Amino acid sequence: MWRRLLIYCFIMLPQPIRAVQINYIKVPSAVQNDSEHSIILECNYSLRPDDAGLVVKWFLNDAVVYQWIPPKEPQALGVMKGKLNLDYVSSNDPKMMYRSMNIINPTTELAGEYKCTVSTFTDEDFSLKNMIVFVPETSLELSHSGFSNKQINFTCTASEVYPEPKLIIFKDVKDEYHDRKYLDAVEWSTSRLPSGRFSLTTTTSVLLDTISPGSLVHCDLKIPGTGYVKRKTMLYYPISKDSSQNSTVDPTENVM
Repeated sequence: MWRRLLIYCFIMLPQPIRAVQINYIKVPSAVQNDSEHSIILECNYSLRPDDAGLVVKWFLNDAVVYQWIPPKEPQALGVMKGKLNLDYVSSNDPKMMYRSMNIINPTTELAGEYKCTVSTFTDEDFSLKNMIVFVPETSLELSHSGFSNKQINFTCTASEVYPEPKLIIFKDVKDEYHDRKYLDAVEWSTSRLPSGRFSLTTTTSVLLDTISPGSLVHCDLKIPGTGYVKRKTMLYYPISKDSSQNSTVDPTENVM
């Protein structure tokens, strides 16, 4: 009986009200490298009216890159020096004005885990979010070449992409259940360039009696976590065994 009463009293005790609470942070999940567009990383928080000693910090991969201690002006630190619009104002509230970072023209060195911390003399809170800064390919090529009397190769090559993408080759089909057939890779290679970007090649092999002249074959380049997809399409026609053919239908297109 007493145990039940103690448990009940414990449950009914009022929970302490936090002095600082981060309501949410807004960080773009993916942005394009050197796109000449600025982005906003917002840290939205709540304070009690009597809170004092406010400090707002942003970290990138555990390194401090931004600090605001009212009534001082905000500071860009580390890799963010020269990369921020420090005049950007998030709110007219004096305790919220410089809670956000306005990054000018984000580049790949600004990718990673962002953390906003908000602290006062009595409490602290933080929140985390990742951002990818991706680099589109400089080229995407799809070709086919003679392999044997029974098979044909399709090869897709992408150059200078970041982060490491995926290449997927498939052909259009028309049946009751599917509109495409993915082709398994038989050869592939990936190289990391001094710039940190990637170049890739993947090759599939198809039985000649499973593909008709005039078939459309596609190669999709996908950068994971970004929603970025680029497609190269070719119109297949048989060629001699020792020759090769690049895409004859060349609408390289974004597929979002």
